[in-house]
Amino acid sequence: MATSSATASSPLLFFKRFLNNPREVGALCPSTRHLAAAMVRGLELDEGDVVLEYGVGTGAFTPTIAAVVGKVPGARYLGIEREPGFCEVLRERFPGLSFANAQVEAVEQLLGEHRLSPPRAILSGLPLILLPSMADIVETAERVLVPGGEFRTFSYLQSYPTPQAARLRRLMKQTFGSFSMSRLVLRNFPPAFVLRGVKAGG
Repeated sequence: MATSSATASSPLLFFKRFLNNPREVGALCPSTRHLAAAMVRGLELDEGDVVLEYGVGTGAFTPTIAAVVGKVPGARYLGIEREPGFCEVLRERFPGLSFANAQVEAVEQLLGEHRLSPPRAILSGLPLILLPSMADIVETAERVLVPGGEFRTFSYLQSYPTPQAARLRRLMKQTFGSFSMSRLVLRNFPPAFVLRGVKAGG
C-alpha cells in the first residue's frame, strides 16, 4: 500500500514544528503507543459519549483513542489542533474522524459548532506546563465535562520536579473532584506519567 507524502513526512513535520515553536509543540518527537495506551487505560464510555483530543499533533494518540471510541455505539470524537500543517496530515491519515484547526481555549464554541454534547473525556497531548494559559485550559476542561467526566494529560519525568509541573498537579487536585497519577511509562521518550482528573458529581 502506498504511503501518502503527508503521512510519510509527519515525523519530519513534527520536528520542524518543534524547531519553529518549541513552546507550543513541547517535544522533539511524537509520543509512543505505550504512552497512548496508558492515556486510555480504564477509560469507560457509554453510548453516545463524546471524546475530545487536545493538541493532536500528527496523531500519535489518535489511533488508540479512535479504537476505544469506535467500540461504543454512537460515541463521537473531535480532535483540536492549532497547527494547520498538522491538521492537513490528520485529515489525510484519519478521513473518518473530525478535526478542528483551533485553539483548545475555544472548546465551548467548538462543541456548539460541531453539535456535540458535553464530553465524557478530554485527552490532552498539550505541553501544558509551557503554556501561559495552563490554568484556563484545565479549568475550562473541567467546566465542559459531564459530571464524572475525565481530563487526562501527561507529564515527562525530567520535568516532574519543576515548579510548573508541580503547579499543574496542584491545579488538577484543586480543580477536579479526584486526582490520580499513573505509574511511570518507561517505554516513551522521554518517560512520562499520566495525570487524571475526574469531575465531581458522577
